[in-house]
Amino acid sequence: MRRSCKSRVSRRAFSLLEMVMVIAIIVILASALMLGVSGYIEGSNKAKNLVDESAQDVENNYHASENKLAGYGF
Repeated sequence: MRRSCKSRVSRRAFSLLEMVMVIAIIVILASALMLGVSGYIEGSNKAKNLVDESAQDVENNYHASENKLAGYGF
């Protein structure tokens, strides 16, 4: 009788190897997620820089046209 009780208890508990495998899988998935997220962050930073450059060009063109109109007396 005791022998069957012990086998039932040991089958319910997780072994150390199973716990290590689960942790390893979680670490691998987390690293893959971080690589993916860093790609999106890099892409958004590039897009932000392009928008900033475009806004600077618009501002420079605005000031250039203002100066040109001032030369005509407006």
